[in-house]
Amino acid sequence: MAWMKENAEAAKIPETSVKKPKRKGTKKWLLLAVVILAAALLLPRFLRDRAQGSSAEALYKTETVSRRNITSAISDSGSLQPADSYTVISLVSGEILSAGFNTGDQVNKNDVLYEIDSSDINTAIERAELALSKSRRSYNNKLESVEKLHISAPIDGKISGIGYAVDDIVNSNAVIARIENTSSLTLTEYYSEEYRSQIHVGMEAVVSVSDQMLTLDGSVKEITDLRRFSSTGIPCFAVTIQITNPGALNVGAEAAGWLNGADGMMYPSIADEDGLDALETAVVRAGVSGIVDSVSVRNEEIVSAGQTIMRLHSDTLSDEIEAAADAMRDAELSLKNQQDNLENYTICAPINGTIVDKYYKEGENAENGRTLCTIFDLSSLTITLHVDELDIKSIAVGQRAAVTADAVPGATYQGVITEISINGTAAGGVTTYPVTVRIDEPEGLLPGMNADVSIVVSESVGVLTLPADAIETGGRVLVRNADGSTGENAPQGYRYVKVEIGVSDDDYVEILSGLSEGDEVAYIPDGAGSLFNFMMGGGAMAGGPPGGMNAMRGGR
Repeated sequence: MAWMKENAEAAKIPETSVKKPKRKGTKKWLLLAVVILAAALLLPRFLRDRAQGSSAEALYKTETVSRRNITSAISDSGSLQPADSYTVISLVSGEILSAGFNTGDQVNKNDVLYEIDSSDINTAIERAELALSKSRRSYNNKLESVEKLHISAPIDGKISGIGYAVDDIVNSNAVIARIENTSSLTLTEYYSEEYRSQIHVGMEAVVSVSDQMLTLDGSVKEITDLRRFSSTGIPCFAVTIQITNPGALNVGAEAAGWLNGADGMMYPSIADEDGLDALETAVVRAGVSGIVDSVSVRNEEIVSAGQTIMRLHSDTLSDEIEAAADAMRDAELSLKNQQDNLENYTICAPINGTIVDKYYKEGENAENGRTLCTIFDLSSLTITLHVDELDIKSIAVGQRAAVTADAVPGATYQGVITEISINGTAAGGVTTYPVTVRIDEPEGLLPGMNADVSIVVSESVGVLTLPADAIETGGRVLVRNADGSTGENAPQGYRYVKVEIGVSDDDYVEILSGLSEGDEVAYIPDGAGSLFNFMMGGGAMAGGPPGGMNAMRGGR
């Protein structure tokens, strides 16, 4: 240190010198000067050591090109999760009537976990059923009203009394027409009570129409309890006789009837004569209110049963039908909602699994929206990796993965990729994609444990390899010459060789061309040459690799 002291003394500034003002960065430049000064002081000693080959040779390592297997893998870590998990939440409130399970129990899908008192919902369902029944009747009545807009003949016969025209307003229950079926006629006569036991339905009869001098055969159609007295005071009962209209008889024509007894005796009516009636008479009425669209028949026309008489339309009725349909649908949905709600009072296991948490027990009150228990499916475990965008195309669903966990030392579990998400996440200029790995035999592992995953993406067997540190910038490798010659810009006895590389792992690189098996290379292991390069000016190396090299230039 004498040299440093002497020079320091010589560099002293006279006390009479004027001090210069300090500049920014003075301390930084002072520190750099100290580093350079230290390097200058250490350089002579380093050169002496180089001459002996001790310090320089310690920085170098030699390696022979050899064959080995190289496996390229993608690695990441994460937290283990159950294959499936389910938080059972109550959708209703009420007293818990049963909860026959405990934490740690194994349950199967659809096993009953909780029964909650459902008396209130049963009452609501009954009310909803009644409301639906009422709305359905209302809707059906409206549909029937639509059918009533089409007015048709109820019987065969002659129509009369039509007094409506197109665009007329027709009120509900208004008389539209009258129809009489005169193909057959009836005559109601009264006979003495003394003949009651001899007269019966189907008995032969004869009807006389005096004004047309016709006598027609007929039969007893009906015996009724109608009573009257004859003009002489004899009690009588009513008998209806039916005859076929020959075509000339009209309703109201006066006639008289006799009954032919089985003993050949004739039983005349003893009350005053009554006129002939039609066999059937119908009064046609409007079932609903509406406006006449069309009239299809005319008065005195003969019509058949079911034949259209008149058609109406009603905008009001159309609106009422639509409203009734909406009301019925609303009632149906209300009932369905109550019935679905009833299912919520019986809570079943949604998956096969293990109960890991139970928060409510029998006798307590469940609350809508509160968690009742938690179930884990532990038949398998999953772990989510975050794979770099440069590696994502190297993996595929179904690919195998090796899983290890610090909690289970020495064990390696087999996993399989089950899902590759395309929803990437960007951070720090790098995008990663979630990849799910499933472990089907997770014995010893538990959810929440941290695990490491390795996915082999390629494997080269028996290929030429070198340590990754041996490859310098530009793909050059320093190789020993067997004949001791020296290559251009290379240390003595060595040459630089350009190589083509293939796959690599953490330590080794595949050599595709440029070297042969058995070639010896020299290199400085990663990190070992930093101080050496600094002291040599950042790349020029005094000394050399083992074997007497004098210089190495170029660097990695």
